[in-house]
Amino acid sequence: MSDVSPISLSPPGLSTALGRDVLRRYGLALALPVLALLLRASLPVPEGTAIYQLPLAAVVLSAWYGGRGPGLLASVICITGVWYWFIPPTRAWEISPDHALGLSIFIALCVLLSEFGAARWRIERALRDSEQQLRLMAETVPGVLWSASAGAARLLYMTPRYEQVWGRTLGDLERDPEAWMEAVHPDQRGEVRAGWTRWLAGHASDRLDVTFRIVRPDGETRWIHNRGILVRDGRGRPLRGSGIAADITEERRTQEAVASAQAELARVSRRVTTGELTASIAHEVNQPLAAMVANAAACLGWLAAEPAETQRARQALERIVADGQRASQVIGRIRALVDRQPPRKGPVDINQTVLHTVELAAQELRSNGIVLATRLSEGLPPVLGDGIQLQQVLLNLIMNAIEAMSAFGERPGRLEIATRDAGAGTVLVEVRDTGPGLASGQEDRIFEAFYTTKPTGLGIGLSISRSIIAAHGGRLGVASNEPHGAVFRFTLPVQEGAGA
Repeated sequence: MSDVSPISLSPPGLSTALGRDVLRRYGLALALPVLALLLRASLPVPEGTAIYQLPLAAVVLSAWYGGRGPGLLASVICITGVWYWFIPPTRAWEISPDHALGLSIFIALCVLLSEFGAARWRIERALRDSEQQLRLMAETVPGVLWSASAGAARLLYMTPRYEQVWGRTLGDLERDPEAWMEAVHPDQRGEVRAGWTRWLAGHASDRLDVTFRIVRPDGETRWIHNRGILVRDGRGRPLRGSGIAADITEERRTQEAVASAQAELARVSRRVTTGELTASIAHEVNQPLAAMVANAAACLGWLAAEPAETQRARQALERIVADGQRASQVIGRIRALVDRQPPRKGPVDINQTVLHTVELAAQELRSNGIVLATRLSEGLPPVLGDGIQLQQVLLNLIMNAIEAMSAFGERPGRLEIATRDAGAGTVLVEVRDTGPGLASGQEDRIFEAFYTTKPTGLGIGLSISRSIIAAHGGRLGVASNEPHGAVFRFTLPVQEGAGA
């Protein structure tokens, strides 16, 4: 037999309270029978009549309130008193045959009533203990447990943790059941109130799941994730709702910190990729600059002619303006890639994004002898996303393909970029190369952070690319390209209503 004592979960002072409860129950079991016997003795009734009614009432009350022990104690006192003082011959422990049956029935009733009272007391005590245990458990739950009335659309109960999270007292909530709602951030209060009322009225899903901000009296803002379930009666009418409100402030702060770190890492990755494109960028900028110089020289010659050829000079100036705009666009796209800008989602023409990215890598493709082929489906609906981030993904995939094919060098390199409608409201983008392909087991590992197959690689490009595509609601994957090479595919959801 184990001698390990169970861990006590009782709150301080519970033993003292139980002791006082025992004294009350047994004290009442002593007082009621004595009072009943005294009252019977004071009644002006003939001897041997009206003997059992008042003592039976004392036994019932004692057993009802105190349980079996107090009920049996009251029974012993009542049986003893009735037998000695009220059954003829009185003040003697004798009993006449006329009263023997009545006394026997009285004794049996006392025992039965004690047992019935004890059963009721045990049930009531079990309910009290269960309620106490549930209350103790509720107070240890990190979130705020609550219950609300569907009819009045108001809160009925909240655990004490409400005071720690909301920074307000339960007393304030008792005086004003809407106090918790008044703490919701003004920007969200109307929406939260409308959703709460609609849910309790049964006009929405039976499951409540909403996230909002609250403002504490000290000015601190906290994030709350509130979940609940609506209980209905047999006719389907809402009865009450109950649930838990969790403080997710630290979780949100962690998510924001991770998102900020990922954004910074993505910016660094863009700068690294842009640095690798230095020659290509210089070529793309040099072409319009050289054209501008040539057109400017021609313009001077036409203006110096006798007579001046103003029409040709104007055309040369127009070409200078166009070349200047072209150079500005190239520089603008490079600057957008390296600038510290927050993500901005909007409609993006994926085909235009592919073409702009190819322009940045055109010189790298030419210098490495790689043939580029594009198969861009016409009439694709715009996708919802950040054009700069999607351009970063494409640029990273293109540069990886160029490096893989140039390092392999056993056959002419070919890069193919294709777009098409993938159905289900998505657009598919494919980047195929004819490099060495992937070794067995690398399909998933290459997307892990800091895993790289290149001697000078950082191992963050594909990891960031997958995170960017996932944040856009799509998925980036890789497979083998037949007969050799690799193909990277990613899907993007189209802008809502664009495919209609």
